[in-house]
Amino acid sequence: MNDVLDKILKSLDKAVVEDVKVYDMTSKTPFYDYAVIASANTPRQAQAAANYLKDDAIKDGLTLRNNVPTTESNWFLVDLNEVIVHIFVKETRAFYNLDEMYSK
Repeated sequence: MNDVLDKILKSLDKAVVEDVKVYDMTSKTPFYDYAVIASANTPRQAQAAANYLKDDAIKDGLTLRNNVPTTESNWFLVDLNEVIVHIFVKETRAFYNLDEMYSK
């Protein structure tokens, strides 16, 4: 894995999200190298994890291509250029089932 991905995974570990999955996208899309999916128990926990990840990314000098919404949501996307991170509330993750799409 690469350095950016390692930093992201360490940040997510500190944010106490669950069921973190990493998908190698290098042969599937030219837009990013990895997709990361993680789950949180509540919208507030998901938002906090996304904000924590954003703050760590800025401290680590990573390229942040989007801003994390400040309102509660069931799905947060953090675009870190070569790594896309999805943080879902568990039920929303199951509903959209991106894991299946990324694993193909």
